Amino acid sequence: MSQPAPAPPKAYLTHLNGLRALAILAVLFYHLRAEYCPAGYFGVDAFLVISGFLLFRSLLREGGAEGFHYGHFLVRKAWRLLPVWFVVTALVCVLSVYLLGEYLRVGPVLRTARSSATFMADYHIDKSGDYFDAFSQQNPLLHFWYLSVTQQLYLVAPLLVVPLVRFCSRRAACILLGMLALVSLVYYVCTATPGLLPEALRLDFLRAIDAKSAYYHLIPRFWEVVAGAAILLLPAWGSRPWLRAAAGLLGLAGLVVSFYLYGTGSPSVYLAVVSTVLALRYADGGPAARLLALRPLQAVGTISFSLYLWHWPVMVFWKYCCFDAPSLWDEAGMLVLSLALAALSWLVLERLPMPRRTGWVGTLLRCSVLLLLPLVLFSARAADKHEKRAAQETPELHQRNMFKYQIKEDDPAVTRGLERMAEFKMERSPLRMGHADVAPSFLVLGDSHSLHLYCGLDTACKREGVRGVHLNNSVATFWYIIQNRAGVDTYCWNEGIANMLLDYLRQHPEIRAVLISQAWCVRINMYGSHDWRTGKELAYGEERTRAAVEGLAEFCARIRALGKVPVLLGDTPHFENPAPIDEWMRCRQLGRSYRERRVTETEHCRKQELAHRVLPPLADGGKALYIDLAPAVKVGGAYPAMLNGEWLYEDTNHLSFLGSCRVADYLLPRLLPILRSGSGDGQVLQGAEAEGAPQAAE
Repeated sequence: MSQPAPAPPKAYLTHLNGLRALAILAVLFYHLRAEYCPAGYFGVDAFLVISGFLLFRSLLREGGAEGFHYGHFLVRKAWRLLPVWFVVTALVCVLSVYLLGEYLRVGPVLRTARSSATFMADYHIDKSGDYFDAFSQQNPLLHFWYLSVTQQLYLVAPLLVVPLVRFCSRRAACILLGMLALVSLVYYVCTATPGLLPEALRLDFLRAIDAKSAYYHLIPRFWEVVAGAAILLLPAWGSRPWLRAAAGLLGLAGLVVSFYLYGTGSPSVYLAVVSTVLALRYADGGPAARLLALRPLQAVGTISFSLYLWHWPVMVFWKYCCFDAPSLWDEAGMLVLSLALAALSWLVLERLPMPRRTGWVGTLLRCSVLLLLPLVLFSARAADKHEKRAAQETPELHQRNMFKYQIKEDDPAVTRGLERMAEFKMERSPLRMGHADVAPSFLVLGDSHSLHLYCGLDTACKREGVRGVHLNNSVATFWYIIQNRAGVDTYCWNEGIANMLLDYLRQHPEIRAVLISQAWCVRINMYGSHDWRTGKELAYGEERTRAAVEGLAEFCARIRALGKVPVLLGDTPHFENPAPIDEWMRCRQLGRSYRERRVTETEHCRKQELAHRVLPPLADGGKALYIDLAPAVKVGGAYPAMLNGEWLYEDTNHLSFLGSCRVADYLLPRLLPILRSGSGDGQVLQGAEAEGAPQAAE
């Protein structure tokens, strides 16, 4: 027998408004600078719990009555969301076209607007790149993924909850919702925090599930919504005033701790959700209620929705104009402007009275979806048009783009022995470099810092009549370390890949050298790595560095045992954000003068201190040949971003086509004695080391 939930005694919940303020302030300060609130993005999780509470509170009250109308429910929600959304989206699109120019190529912004108009921004942002990478962070509509999740929730929740209220008992409704929440929670744990699972289960799940989906979409976050609903569905817990007051304070304390005392990627998201539930249930009275009722918190909570929509575009545009180096005054300005725009939106847009369901106003509101169609068409056409114009205006940037260079997958004869690489999530099939009519004499592997050598090596090898094979697997080639980064799209170096690679080298005696190029300053101290010998997770710092050195030495020894020469390539200099080419584009768009940037010798040595401490000793001990690539881009005692008006770098640390060719012209002469020798034994290594080491120090 159905039993609708009783209506809550108060229509306005003061403590809930205070919780909204805490959640939006955490998000605001995290986006302002992560150091201010290291896990402030958990504020979104708190918002979902609050949204679940309010949504189920409304549906449980209305759904039991025969008069519930799905269309009217959606119209009310649309009247609440769409006006502010439309103003923010339209203004951001106009500013992006006018201000950002081809720097962001504007396409991602306009396409995000289009997907948001169809409530699918979460899927678009999920497929467009990593949320935390530098390029994604420059999208002023990146935060709309949460808005789309909310919109999807409003579409789906009534279809689920109202039938349960009308046709099921409260106990049956709780069981069904609990089962759905459990499925969602398992999905979330397996993707977002798989470190909580046993090792065997973790690896099985990670092969099948994309971890990013847990962050963006409604299904893996539905358990947070049901957590808010549990306050209404489950019986009250405790009736003594002092116990309720303590539980309310505990919820507030847990929420603040989860925001400020943990870092990005922490599993304290579960603490944030549980604390929000406690605060919603018990912070309506006692000391916790008095804290949440403070006027500043109430004011911020009132404008929290508008503040969420406005703060991210304000920060993106402001940081764009100050070249990603905001001062304290800049940060204060971002806060003030965000609060001012949010307050104005609340006064002008959010407080619009709901029109009657009859008359021309009601008809226009029902047809408000038609207002979305021009935005969809405009954003799609403008995105394509702007990208074509940007390509025409800056041909030197696009024609010289290393990643648009024609990459050639190798023929089956060369890839013999690597047929199963797809099982290990290889980014590409093995790539061929150089002259196609000769046998390959060297192999290149590593992360993207090996891939940016491809264009130059291909060009130089054709000129010298040699050939190579490139494997790009984004791995740290340290024998004793397995990367275990909880399912992010970084490819793992594991024992299967290692043994397959050695088998491949055995089958190809013509390969005489194995070149390893990586972002050493990152790879030597990888996040979330385990030691194969003990199965123990390596502590960040000296323990992991020591294991990396031992693993790299072991890897080089196994290569040498096959009669090959392991060659460790020192990294090229890294620039700070923004990337020099991006800064040049910003200056041109904003009408400012550009000052050419350079990395000094001191800065390069500081950034590569760990690599310089690890790699040369391996060469000194006869375990490998070490060639530092930095001198190839050194001009006048420093490392410039451009040479004779052409860019040497694509971004902060990846070479352009010109830079790749310059490095290859420096590297290949040092390899030719090995590649053209009659054998690849240890004597070749010693001879090459004697010749190459002094030259690498030029």
